[in-house]
Amino acid sequence: MAVRWDAAAGGSRFWSEPERGAAGAAGAPLAAQVWLFGRLARAAQKQPLSLALPNPFCVRDVIAELRRRCDDEALAPLTGANAGRLRDCRVFVDGLPIEDAGAPIAPRASPARVEIILLTAIEGG
Repeated sequence: MAVRWDAAAGGSRFWSEPERGAAGAAGAPLAAQVWLFGRLARAAQKQPLSLALPNPFCVRDVIAELRRRCDDEALAPLTGANAGRLRDCRVFVDGLPIEDAGAPIAPRASPARVEIILLTAIEGG
């Protein structure tokens, strides 16, 4: 079992880790609630951001939609995610870490919970 970043948080579902699977029909829009943490939080006027994404989606889809809806300057640190490897941020979908920005994700529930945190140098970013 992978250790999730919120394992110590009260009310977490750490011990009942969700399974990956499909929510809804493939190709139909999927609802996602996106939470931005760290310096990225200033890009959004409210949290969470409700997005409609393709099913399955990838982190690149999330970042592209965020760029359309949010302050592009605040999201500038995410440009490195286009290379396919998430080096300066951590992304979790329904509590599971995502390592590849281009990998298709088919969450089990809708809305999917997407969490993105930008890591500073002291945190390993």
